[in-house]
Amino acid sequence: MTDVLTAIDDALDTGVAADEDPLTRELQELALTLRADAPEPTPVYSEWLGKQVEAGFPKARRSKPPLWRKLVHPAPAAGLVLASVIAIAIAAGGSGQNNESGGDGGGSDGGGGASVMPDAGGGQVAPEVGPPGAQAKAQERMLSRRGVPAADQAGALALPHPGRNFAPGRSGRRIERSVGLELEMPVDEMARVAERVTAVTNRHGGFVLSSSLSTGEDSAGGDFDLRIPATRLRPAIRDLSALADVRTQSQTGRDVTREHVTAQDRLRAARAERRSLLRRLELAATDEEAEALRRQLDLVAGEINGLRAQLRDIRLRTDYSVVTVSLLPEDGEDDGSGGAGASFDDALGDAGDLLVGAAGVIVRVLAVLLPIGLVALAAWPAARALRRRRRESALA
Repeated sequence: MTDVLTAIDDALDTGVAADEDPLTRELQELALTLRADAPEPTPVYSEWLGKQVEAGFPKARRSKPPLWRKLVHPAPAAGLVLASVIAIAIAAGGSGQNNESGGDGGGSDGGGGASVMPDAGGGQVAPEVGPPGAQAKAQERMLSRRGVPAADQAGALALPHPGRNFAPGRSGRRIERSVGLELEMPVDEMARVAERVTAVTNRHGGFVLSSSLSTGEDSAGGDFDLRIPATRLRPAIRDLSALADVRTQSQTGRDVTREHVTAQDRLRAARAERRSLLRRLELAATDEEAEALRRQLDLVAGEINGLRAQLRDIRLRTDYSVVTVSLLPEDGEDDGSGGAGASFDDALGDAGDLLVGAAGVIVRVLAVLLPIGLVALAAWPAARALRRRRRESALA
């Protein structure tokens, strides 16, 4: 065996297979063929390999895993979800706070305080109303569906006078207004202020719908439900605010012009239908036809009465504004123990509300995190097994 290897080395050195033994010579030829077919490295690769040999073949730096692989671990994933839920809960809690408008009892034109009452000159946008031609066509279709002949539709299709039409800044708008006032004063002056509230209401043409007053030391206070003409609302609020210190004031307005105009159009159409039925009743040829027309007249009369009541209600709500006045004792009027007790009770109530709110947030967060945590715990062993298999396949 040693002679064969020596013969192969001689053949590789000399480049000639010249051994006398045929088998050995065949092995020499095979060795020469393999050397001739062996690939040779390029000069660039040879230079790089030489540098690696001189450096001692340093270990290659491992590439950092992608960010998403770190996020699939249970701890980072749970932290990310928890931060998102807390941020959403804080945002939701901040947007749910109630807004209250307060007044300082000033004698301004609006009665002091934040006012959202729509003015006749702007602030509220009137309902969209089509051109007169479109209104006439709509009323004509309504009367046609009711069965009113074309000859009897002339009176019903008459449009209102342009001066009575409604638009921003015109008198035809119907605004329903309500005002709330909280006045504070000493207990011994509460009865006098209550009398002046009634006097101010009567002076401005309004009336007291309901009232209650208590001047006891334990439960002092009063409530008044007033109705004041809308044209006298601002001076009335100014006079009421001057009776005592204003703790809070709120004003609201709602445009009901569309509802009012719709009721007027329906009433006009119902009256036209009644006139048509009365003419047809005069020309009825049989008793059966007359009886059917009388039944239709009864239905139309009921509709007319209902529309009249609806219009009266709208006019009452818009002609008279709702004003509620609350009389409250001044803070700290009694001895200091009562104020301190009330402050301590308020603090306890606020602390309880805060704990309830925090508990609700924690419950919501846990309801979101528990399913996500279970999914992450179930996926963690699978991810580790997958990484182990990749590592073993690379080593193999």
